[in-house]
Amino acid sequence: MRGNNKGLFRKWTERYIWLDSKYTHPHYHNWLIKEIFSPALDKKDRIIDIGCGAGGLSRKLARIVTEGEVVGLDISEWYIKKLNQSKKRDKSGDYKNLVFVLGSSEDIPYPDDYFDYAVCSETFGFWSEPEKGLAEVKRVLKPGGKLYIINSYQGAQAWVKITVKVFSLFFAYKEKLYSSQEYREFFERAGFTAVEQKEVMGTSLVTIGTKREGESC
Repeated sequence: MRGNNKGLFRKWTERYIWLDSKYTHPHYHNWLIKEIFSPALDKKDRIIDIGCGAGGLSRKLARIVTEGEVVGLDISEWYIKKLNQSKKRDKSGDYKNLVFVLGSSEDIPYPDDYFDYAVCSETFGFWSEPEKGLAEVKRVLKPGGKLYIINSYQGAQAWVKITVKVFSLFFAYKEKLYSSQEYREFFERAGFTAVEQKEVMGTSLVTIGTKREGESC
């Protein structure tokens, strides 16, 4: 039964993976763009979206940094293949500054001090080696660059935690829910400064940290 469900999910995703600018899942992406990213981003910024999945947030970010670059990174070769195929079919020209690349949080195929921002939306809970991943993200960020981790957490509404448990029944990768304090400690141990947190509509937590100015990898 689980295998059949996975197959159906994969077929559905393959069919609807692009959906252009109408892709709105998770439901709070629009809130993130309006409240978090639009006020902070410059049109020339370079951003990496780690664990980009179906690429919805990557596309929204690409429409802000129109003279910059957005890299959607994912460990799924299948996802990256489908995203790049869909991007080739797009004729709008809205995403010429967007690329999708195979890789993981522990092995990002970009040089030191390359990105202005790193974003990780709803995937940190799946990282097998969080400390190693954070060190690698810090490596590719410029001094003064910011990391945004958006993830379900222990303080979320009950239905969110139930949903995480239900989904874990259908997927090989299990998600771990951390507390807000644990997220702060992850950032601080990794050497990110000015750590702040914001709750997202009762479902997730945004943790933001800055790579020290003058600190180059």
